[in-house]
Amino acid sequence: MNLGALLVGTMIFCFPFLYGDSYHSLSEILTHPQSYSFVFLILLIFLKPLASSLTLGAGGDGGVFAPSIVAGAFLGFTFALFCNTFFGTSLIYLNFVLVGAAATLSASIDAPFTALFLVCNLVPNGYALFFPILIGCIISKNLAKRILPYNVYTYHLKSQVKAS
Repeated sequence: MNLGALLVGTMIFCFPFLYGDSYHSLSEILTHPQSYSFVFLILLIFLKPLASSLTLGAGGDGGVFAPSIVAGAFLGFTFALFCNTFFGTSLIYLNFVLVGAAATLSASIDAPFTALFLVCNLVPNGYALFFPILIGCIISKNLAKRILPYNVYTYHLKSQVKAS
């Protein structure tokens, strides 16, 4: 048995929210925002990309778009929930979900406008948040470039060039 598949299966058994593209999990969290602890949400933020990476590494099917969007959406939601809980703000969860989703996707694929238009089309009237999403996409892309000059599509090319 493949070790990656075993690890992903164990993760999904412990955290069913990781199964599939996780859009249903995100919808469930948005419907009942106060029902989940910060620890659980932070675990989802880190475990979703890990589960996707293990799936791809183990030879499974998967992609970059959905895991990036979902991890960023969980991150945006967690930030808004944190601010609402501890600072008494009244932030709208969906706004931060959309900005987080677009920013994470922009950073991972190095394409801020692709992320912007993709996320704006996820919900009705998504373009009402055009400028906040655009700012998040540009900041995250530039920050990601400073940390690692490669994106998910060009990282493997770096190792092939060094091997030659």
